[in-house]
Amino acid sequence: MHKSRTVGLAATALAFTLAVAGCSTKAETAGTAAAPGVSDSTIKLGVLMDLSGPFAGTGKTILDASNVAVKEINAAGGVCDRKLALVTRDHGYDPQKAVAAYDEMDPQVLGYLNILGSPVVTALRDKIEAKDELAGLTTFASTLLGDEHLIVLGATYDIQTINGLDWLAKKGALRSGDSVGHIYLQGEIGENSLRGSKFAAGKLGLKIVGQQIEPAATDLTSQVNALKSAKVKAIVVDSTPKQAASVAAVAQAAGMEVPIMGGVSTFATSLLKTSAAPALTEHYTRLSGLGALGADNAAARKLAAAWRDQNGKAPEASSGVVHAYAMTKLYAEILGKSCEDLTRPGVLKARGAVTDFTLPGLLPPQDFSDPAEPSSREAQVLGVDKDVFAGVKALGDFFASDLAKEYKVPSAG
Repeated sequence: MHKSRTVGLAATALAFTLAVAGCSTKAETAGTAAAPGVSDSTIKLGVLMDLSGPFAGTGKTILDASNVAVKEINAAGGVCDRKLALVTRDHGYDPQKAVAAYDEMDPQVLGYLNILGSPVVTALRDKIEAKDELAGLTTFASTLLGDEHLIVLGATYDIQTINGLDWLAKKGALRSGDSVGHIYLQGEIGENSLRGSKFAAGKLGLKIVGQQIEPAATDLTSQVNALKSAKVKAIVVDSTPKQAASVAAVAQAAGMEVPIMGGVSTFATSLLKTSAAPALTEHYTRLSGLGALGADNAAARKLAAAWRDQNGKAPEASSGVVHAYAMTKLYAEILGKSCEDLTRPGVLKARGAVTDFTLPGLLPPQDFSDPAEPSSREAQVLGVDKDVFAGVKALGDFFASDLAKEYKVPSAG
């Protein structure tokens, strides 16, 4: 953490003055420059979402799920004798717009519960670090590890892909010498996943045939035809949900009877009402470090019921619901460990004290003591089923393959 000497002296003087005055913890933190967003009754946290861009469906789902968790937390008494409140801004998946939104809302919040998108996080990292803030992220890029200011929850994109290819190999769908197509988004999401597929391919004797796409691409016929010509035995996809649906539909129309494995952000419930639904049901599986909202366990059923009570219909992004719910519960636990020092540095310090956070049925155990390491290397394979809530179900338990355990993540910290 980088603090100037002037800020350090000011903070020390303020703490001394308040101590002499005999102030309570609430009075120490409320309304001071050291604790924006904190009052005697409320802790305000920022949420920077894509509510109008290519991941708007996911962003709206995340915001709604965060509110489900906040409602539960506040009903149980809140955190540090205060209620949680969210301050939300839309960045439209535009880094410049995100920077402007951050600058406007930052004086109002203690930290950031959730920021969606690797490009947005990259644009904000220096600001977040300079202000000693803790930011939860809706991204799974391992290149964001190594920074104590950022929370990457669960298995990263590369580790998810490694687990997925190992799973396909163990099922007999892939053998040494086979080619695997990997259609991936331009930028950090796709490139991080591609790094994982190349690692797994090297260990399993596979050949990766890469096809890069832009976020705005809609017709992926040429990419799928290229993979057909390469005679791939499976396709890995890291894309938007509509792009993943295009891949499945085009591949089926081309007569490609191969498994299609998508990353955590590649499915939306509304796809089950499109012409791509049969292809997705037959060929597509999704990798995730999060549990399925439609899983047959008590935690998933409870969360699904709370979601229905608040929103009625099934969410567009099941993974977004579980991730946002888990992130909110995690952030509340971190805040709870910093009640005696409810400042930005205090919250940042408390993050490292969380070493065994879990939501059984929704999230495997998470360890945040080392920012340079993933909080978990476990993933779960999900399959499409229109008869379960939100359209996906677990095809097995969480697992971490030997390859995932062996893999060294690329830390940018």
